[in-house]
Amino acid sequence: MKLPPQPAWESKMAEHADSLTMQQVITFCQVYERGGYAGAAESLGLAGPTIWEQVKSLEKIYKTKLFDRSGRNVRPSAAGTVLYEMLRPILASVISTFERLAEETDDAVQQVSLVTCVRMMLEELGAPLRKFSQIYPDACLKLISADNAIAQEFILKGKADLALLIEPSQSMLAPGIAYERLYPIEYLVAFPPRHRLSRQASVTIADLMNEPLILGNPNTIVRKMFEQACFRLGINEPLRIVAETDNSAITIACVQSGIGVGIIASRPKGNLTKHVVTRSISNEIGQVHVVAAYRKGRIPTKVLQTLLDLLREVN
Repeated sequence: MKLPPQPAWESKMAEHADSLTMQQVITFCQVYERGGYAGAAESLGLAGPTIWEQVKSLEKIYKTKLFDRSGRNVRPSAAGTVLYEMLRPILASVISTFERLAEETDDAVQQVSLVTCVRMMLEELGAPLRKFSQIYPDACLKLISADNAIAQEFILKGKADLALLIEPSQSMLAPGIAYERLYPIEYLVAFPPRHRLSRQASVTIADLMNEPLILGNPNTIVRKMFEQACFRLGINEPLRIVAETDNSAITIACVQSGIGVGIIASRPKGNLTKHVVTRSISNEIGQVHVVAAYRKGRIPTKVLQTLLDLLREVN
């Protein structure tokens, strides 16, 4: 049976697609992520003029300017940003095919790199990681500790396969990363034993305004959400912050030492909180979940998929 003729516009698009190479896509994404031709050249081991020519070829294919000069570096145009957001997941999927097929060979290295915070390692990851090691006794788990911002950077730069994070707010979601909710935790106030407020069945944020507070630094999710809650509640008093930390485990250590009252996202009856008194303030701040984060478009290997499945069972 004779097929109907291909529409003119579709034929033209196919012609452009045929001239698009994977190397051009890789080069474009590296220039975008590294902010210049020199950084991309160093990353890819190619000469600067080669990088420049590949970007120019891509601009010719798409008939639009993808980067504008900004001093010694470049910044993406609006079209360049749109193209990057569409091409990066495709590139991640293509790279994943090599990992997935390598897994089918006998000499494949079973390895997963996981980046997360200290609290999660101490609180809830013991059981799923133990089960993972039982299923894959020869696999190597690379465990890295980092805060939310650095963990997402590791994912984007390919330094980690998977990140476990406190769910970022909408304004803090990183383009190029897929997020999946795993299990809920709570926003808690942590008191030293025998603190006067620990005798109350419930505590509000307003009760804490005169207390010495131990909070995450301004870049942490807990700090941002706590400050947003204060704003919503009309609490305008300056916070009395006596210590800033970058993870809940350190906050709890400060509470135990008697420095002040801590604000954390954790489990009410976890290992870290058994020597302090906690009260939930999630009703004022909002729900909070632990999420899995990985490169958008990535096809998980069997090993990575197994780990994800075990993490979904944590709740």
